[in-house]
Amino acid sequence: MLGWKRKPPKNERQLAWRVQFSIATRTPFLAPANNADPDSHVGAVMYDSGPLADALQELAHGVDPNRPFVVTLVEAEREVIKLADMRPSWIDYCNERSGLDPSAIDPNSEMSRQYVNGPAVRAWPRFNEAQAVVGPATEALRKLQTELASFCGSDITGSRAA
Repeated sequence: MLGWKRKPPKNERQLAWRVQFSIATRTPFLAPANNADPDSHVGAVMYDSGPLADALQELAHGVDPNRPFVVTLVEAEREVIKLADMRPSWIDYCNERSGLDPSAIDPNSEMSRQYVNGPAVRAWPRFNEAQAVVGPATEALRKLQTELASFCGSDITGSRAA
């Protein structure tokens, strides 16, 4: 049948949509607040990198490897994994700095790990290393978001029509 385009299996679209949502609502994709110290953004990116890496990995394992966005997915996953590999160091730093119980997962403890002021973020020993990866990870995620919007048939960010 000419002109007929087969839709991707529902589970692939569901995985892609979940990744779109995760990217759109996690810090690397979100711009820092206008009045916030831009270095505090690095701390929030570190915190969010773990869930993003998990979502990207789930998508990578659940889609046909011949999908057109797979190359972009692999690039984004590679950049986010660099951040996620630093995440345990960030969490340990936040726990020590704020006197948090490492096993605490209450909202106040989690917010103390995600929202850290700029001077404290800059004091983290791996700050420069993390800062150097944030830009490439953000760009890779923006590119993937666009490709996933096209794949799913909608852009949940509302930034463009798919």
